[in-house]
Amino acid sequence: TLKYTVVMANKKVTIYIVDVGPTMWQVEHKPDVTGLDLARKAVLIMLEAKVIAGLKTDLTSLLLFGTDETNNYMNDQTGGYEHVTTLYPIEQPNMSILRTVNNELPRGNVKGDAFDALIVALGMIDLHCKKLKFEKKIYILTDGESPINSSDLDAVLHQINESNVELNILGIGFDDPDAGFFEENKSEVKRQSESFFKKIINKCQQATIFSMEETLNQLSKPHIRTVRPVPIFKGALTLNDVKVSSQTSLTINIEMYSRTTKVRPPTSTKYSALAETTNTPKKTSEVNMSRTYTISVVDNYKNEAVEVPREDLNKAYSLGKTLIPVNEADEEVFTMVTNKSMEIVGFVKNNEFKREYLMSAVATVVPQTNNLTMAQRLSALIRALYEKDSFAIVRYVKKNNDPPKLGILIPYIRVPRECLYFCRIPFKEDCHHFTFPSFDRVISKSGKELTNHNYLPDDNMLEKMDQFIDGMDLMSAAKDEKGNMKEYLKVKECFNPVIVQTKKATCHRALYPNDPLLQPNQEMIAQTQFLPSLIRKNSDLADKMRELFNIKKVNKERGKTGKRRFADANKPSSQELSLEEILNKPEEHKNGKRAKSDDGITTDALIQHETIRQVGTIDPISNFQAMIANRQEDLVSTAVEQMSVTILHFVKTSFAEGLYPKALDCLKILRQACTKENETSRFNDFLKELKTTCFMAQPSKTDFWDLIIREKITLISRDEAPDSTTSIQEAEEKSNDTLDEDAVATDDLFKLMED
Repeated sequence: TLKYTVVMANKKVTIYIVDVGPTMWQVEHKPDVTGLDLARKAVLIMLEAKVIAGLKTDLTSLLLFGTDETNNYMNDQTGGYEHVTTLYPIEQPNMSILRTVNNELPRGNVKGDAFDALIVALGMIDLHCKKLKFEKKIYILTDGESPINSSDLDAVLHQINESNVELNILGIGFDDPDAGFFEENKSEVKRQSESFFKKIINKCQQATIFSMEETLNQLSKPHIRTVRPVPIFKGALTLNDVKVSSQTSLTINIEMYSRTTKVRPPTSTKYSALAETTNTPKKTSEVNMSRTYTISVVDNYKNEAVEVPREDLNKAYSLGKTLIPVNEADEEVFTMVTNKSMEIVGFVKNNEFKREYLMSAVATVVPQTNNLTMAQRLSALIRALYEKDSFAIVRYVKKNNDPPKLGILIPYIRVPRECLYFCRIPFKEDCHHFTFPSFDRVISKSGKELTNHNYLPDDNMLEKMDQFIDGMDLMSAAKDEKGNMKEYLKVKECFNPVIVQTKKATCHRALYPNDPLLQPNQEMIAQTQFLPSLIRKNSDLADKMRELFNIKKVNKERGKTGKRRFADANKPSSQELSLEEILNKPEEHKNGKRAKSDDGITTDALIQHETIRQVGTIDPISNFQAMIANRQEDLVSTAVEQMSVTILHFVKTSFAEGLYPKALDCLKILRQACTKENETSRFNDFLKELKTTCFMAQPSKTDFWDLIIREKITLISRDEAPDSTTSIQEAEEKSNDTLDEDAVATDDLFKLMED
């Protein structure tokens, strides 16, 4: 059995019947809360949702019974319907009815008949709706303390069922067996009224009785506007080209409806405060926007703005910083000629499709309405995709001459419903590929993979994280009314707090213009925060993880903006010397500058050596000098190795000669340090490696080697360092040689690398 149902929204008419008799406003059901207060609150919430929606097809009316006067059309025609007042006829609700319900509901001193008001409401519906299709609803809000004349009950029940009217009784203080509430000391009149309403409920096709507590509890939830389903695409889903071969092609007439669409908060418009202060009789305070186009014309050395008509403008496309104008006649070149269609171009296994490729709202694809043949074809396609664990890739054109889009069709089967879900997927230009460091691998600068590092989690860390994820599971984090565990934050129970707050604040300001706006609903805010029960449940585990991962709070420096400021240079640094140090060592501080030691290491490096363990790319020379100057541990060999890797990095990644000066300075400092620290063999080997890199790199870096020759940076000879095995002549010859990449054989290259 195939079931494809699209519910179309019809016109609506709703009549609210409110009891304003003496017991409604004289008897308190809660401290300082009367029955009329509860009824007014319920009606106000229902009307607010209709006013905000602003649908012309959603009409309402407001009837009162128990009023001192009488004003309804049936009493004018036949009489017998006293103390029933039509406060608002059937019309689109507006701010006037909201203000009336909130502030100006009359208080009657007589007990009216709810049954008379129901008959008047049915008559109003028949006169307005006639034989047209309407969704008809009647709400009766009463405490049941007024006597009811039940004559002609059968005829009224027949009219309710014949007109397909939905009747809702909202009783104030009525018994609620489901909630276990039974009012004590109930009057006989109220007991009879409840019995009468229950009799109506049992004999009507669409009738329900609610307690006021249950009603207000349901109305406290945000109202979701019902959207009329309008197809966003009507056309054919095709497999293979029908024009080429009708025997091997398949055509399915389909309709596509939006499944998910981003709902935005109510928009605001420009409002003129100046118009509000004027005495104009018909002021709207609306602001109308107009747009003009001007060009700058130089006349007598002055720029003047000359207005240009809209029809004299052409489009222009940017080519770099140049604008290329395109005439209206040539714009067809920029438009791709396409026909409205949805064509299957291929299939893909669901486990091979990447979730991140879904890039739009989801739509539901169903067969053409009332076409059983198309329903059978689509059902066969859905089941084939489902059984093969596959998705269909389609080329989608919404209307003629629209740019084509790629989409994917995902089968969905849940008896008795089945359909396809459509979602757009990207072209090559839409995909952005970024490379990030791996979470489970750490590579040193020398290319060695490290197995033990602070950034790598151990088995204990992974186990604790697994426990934390299981402990934060939302599938059984909340409890229902009966105390059973249930899922927390279901999509059907999550509302957008911005939209909810905007609607409430707008209505509150309209009804109470001089009062401060309401604070955000705490229930809505709670959706964006951790569930307190989950925090308590996982607090001990979180403490263990905090200790295991060595998580500490970093106190932000006061006044630190996070941006570079020249004023930061004037702030005292932890590396600055005290006044006593400056006075006791004047020879080391001249003109406010730190002096260098005998081995060329600055005092800054001596101060920093306790914290530097890595030669970085931002300030490699300072890092290198600090590691060389470290007297607590021997970091000379490590510093030489890291500086060598950094120099190679600068040379290889330099765009043109951008990083050459920095690499050259590093090379000079490296040579100086290796000479004094007995690391000549390391430097000489590195210089040979650097030479090979310059000539063999792609693209070539021979221009950097030319700089080395001009700066006369050579191998370290025996005359400079006693541990060197290279003579002065050999050092100069090997350093000044050039490498002809085309002339040197592969064996010679390997030999050169080994020298």
